[in-house]
Amino acid sequence: MAIISSPLGVKYFGLPGSKINVGNIELELSGDVLTPSKHKQESHSKPITVQTHSHQATILGAGLATRFERISGDTTNYSKPAVPLTGDKSVIECIANGLATHGFQNIIVNTYFKPESLKASLSRCPNVQVAYIDEAEPSGTAGGLRKMLTDDSFKPLLNQKEALLVVQGDSVSDANFSELMEAHVTNNALLTIGCQIVAERDVDKFGIIVTDQSGSDGQSGKIIAFQEKPKQEDALSRLGNTGFYIFSPKAFSLIPEIYNDLLKTAQEKARENNTPLPSEVPIDFASDIFPALLNLSQKQPALGSVWAQTVNGYWNDIGNPSQYIETIHDLYAGKTTLPLPANRDDYYSDGIIYWERTAEIAEQESAQLSGNVIVGRPFQEVNAL
Repeated sequence: MAIISSPLGVKYFGLPGSKINVGNIELELSGDVLTPSKHKQESHSKPITVQTHSHQATILGAGLATRFERISGDTTNYSKPAVPLTGDKSVIECIANGLATHGFQNIIVNTYFKPESLKASLSRCPNVQVAYIDEAEPSGTAGGLRKMLTDDSFKPLLNQKEALLVVQGDSVSDANFSELMEAHVTNNALLTIGCQIVAERDVDKFGIIVTDQSGSDGQSGKIIAFQEKPKQEDALSRLGNTGFYIFSPKAFSLIPEIYNDLLKTAQEKARENNTPLPSEVPIDFASDIFPALLNLSQKQPALGSVWAQTVNGYWNDIGNPSQYIETIHDLYAGKTTLPLPANRDDYYSDGIIYWERTAEIAEQESAQLSGNVIVGRPFQEVNAL
């Protein structure tokens, strides 16, 4: 990636497959020009029956976003979930609005990296109440949930009588979370993981879930195995983990036990190595909690099943800049039901992505752009205007 900073504060991000001519700088990077995805499941708008089983969800917003750093991070002072997506709405703002549509108005967000941009974005969501877990250091993907269950400072954030929906902070989706919750309740699940069928050539990019296919769609069902990014020839399924999880209240007493086992193991290792004993350890959903809950549910069926449920609608994540560009192409191509800005040319024109108040500056600078180009501006500068 190449970055050109203009005197007027705009940053031109050129990925492979881009051409930029601005001021006295001319740049061309070889590569394929990204277009809307041919493989993503498109949405078909239909009336939503809003679930009423739970009002709480948590969005994971504490990731470092190392693969996204040139666009977020110190370059623009945005956290990855706070980067613009549709018009002036950010990724996490779109997630929060989607959750509210499905009855999840109480949202808990854990933060760590560049939280100011994330909080400013969510402050514009009038239909949700947001509480934050500000982390001093990364605690694993499940660290926020663990703190809600074990830390007296954060226990009041979680209603332990209601199920909890977990959504990744870099997910772009119009998934029907109400249907996912209904499946969770109907199947008396301890844990439900939302899944989508991924292309065979892409199985090595996802956590793959193997089920007994007992669901009515022939794909969903009780989970019997997990495969983390398997080779194509080794994959036992094409069900990709979307990062949408629902935990029943029964799981809330089990997760601290899982964590305590991890902490005890880490402390025993520290003693063996004659190093300081850790008072906390990271805990992850995929590597720690899911296998443990699966094992417990198989030994104690009364706890409920660990269930995988297919999710309809568009789903993608913005794990890297190319995925971010492809996702925005998908949005403006009408592959999702996410609302688009009325003044779309201010944000997307001829495939070029413009962040808020950058299109007019690019025009003022007579910038000639084509291919995989993002025109951005640092968070503080936009916020100050």
